[in-house]
Amino acid sequence: MKAYARGALDPRWTTHHTSVPASFMLATIKVIRKRPSTEVTAPVYNPNTQTWSTGSFQTILSNTPARVQPYGIIGDMVVGQDTSGRRLMRVQIESLDTGIHPDDILIVTACQTNPELTAFTFEVRSAIGSSNSWTTDLVCEADVKAAT
Repeated sequence: MKAYARGALDPRWTTHHTSVPASFMLATIKVIRKRPSTEVTAPVYNPNTQTWSTGSFQTILSNTPARVQPYGIIGDMVVGQDTSGRRLMRVQIESLDTGIHPDDILIVTACQTNPELTAFTFEVRSAIGSSNSWTTDLVCEADVKAAT
């Protein structure tokens, strides 16, 4: 081994690059959780106030910067007589200790680069970090044929 040998990456690489993922977070999201109830109503968007009614929901995160990108296609599923197109999406957030659980609901509240994202409700399927713990990756499922 050479006297000045080291790994391919500088040991300070992780520290120096933590701001890189944050620069791609161009959307703002809100995460809500269904409260236990016998009658749960879906959130309703009010375009006049640009807010969501969440009477039977608990807010987990609010006004959180995020990166939203396609992750995979589940494909068309036939439910009854309706064909429902489902799409997996990866949502990255900077928060590492999120408290987000599977079945939580993620809503894109703003995205200047792609305002169409605000029309969908995303269901969280998993929340997982990485070995370079800069972000939490949320794998979400969206019904691309039913805008909220």
